[in-house]
Amino acid sequence: MIGADIVITGNIEASVDLHIEGRVNGDVRCSTLILGENSSLNGSIHAERVRVSGMVEGAIETRDLAVEAGAQVTGDIVYERLRVANGGSVEGTMKRKAPPEGEGGKLKLVEPKSQPRQQEVIIIE
Repeated sequence: MIGADIVITGNIEASVDLHIEGRVNGDVRCSTLILGENSSLNGSIHAERVRVSGMVEGAIETRDLAVEAGAQVTGDIVYERLRVANGGSVEGTMKRKAPPEGEGGKLKLVEPKSQPRQQEVIIIE
């Protein structure tokens, strides 16, 4: 874990999961990357799974990307699965890479549809 008051200038390569609450100016390569709400990363990301709640300026290449509400991502993204929560912001090109053989590539609904509101009709005589 990289704490909120830590600033790193340089690339990070880890064979384990990484949680960043602070600021990184450099590229990050790891298994799973979690960027906290106040985090800031200026560089590219290569990871199996990425969850962004803070700010990223740079390219992301991942299998699973989750952009949480309030997150800001600016840069080119290559992904297999993507989730952007209401209030999350993504600016840049996005390219979906095909999942490995045997895994489904169909879209699925992750939030139930709200029921249509019924309209009231008032007749005045």
